[in-house]
Amino acid sequence: HYPVRVVTEKLLAPLLKELGDRWANNKGSIAEEHFFGFYLRNKLGARFHHRPQTQTGPRLMLACLPGDLHEIGLLLFALEACDHGFQTVLLGANMPLDELPAAVNKTKSAALVLSGVIEPKPGVIEEQLPWLVGQLSVPVFFGGGIAAGHFDSLKKSGVHMIGKDIDTGIKQIAKTLGFRQ
Repeated sequence: HYPVRVVTEKLLAPLLKELGDRWANNKGSIAEEHFFGFYLRNKLGARFHHRPQTQTGPRLMLACLPGDLHEIGLLLFALEACDHGFQTVLLGANMPLDELPAAVNKTKSAALVLSGVIEPKPGVIEEQLPWLVGQLSVPVFFGGGIAAGHFDSLKKSGVHMIGKDIDTGIKQIAKTLGFRQ
């Protein structure tokens, strides 16, 4: 019943931080993380599936980096983008970058949004990402927890950095695309 932004700020962000701290301090388990992740993916996925189809803004394609299975942030981003009038095509976790140019073209997406939460395999950011940017005629945006640690390589690749804050990222995308919300 609450807007995604409120749920994220007041409930999910503190809960995800607590789970991460528990796991880092060996007080939590992988089973605990998987249980919560599965539950949350189902709840957010249902909300995404049943959202009103009234968005008329630019279409955004959203995907996680190859090997990244943490799609909760991407789901939250997709829901918030919809609330701001964007149309979204959500591909989810572990997306091979070489398949994205065809998908972006087929869906007539105005931009590609990539998420990175866990450290990718060598070559993904330094080689595959610049290749991807060169293949597309639309802007590529990058957000997520690993962005700060790869700042120079990401900037060199040609992506637009949007950080970890969902609302700020959506505003940056809207400004870049010239979309008035």
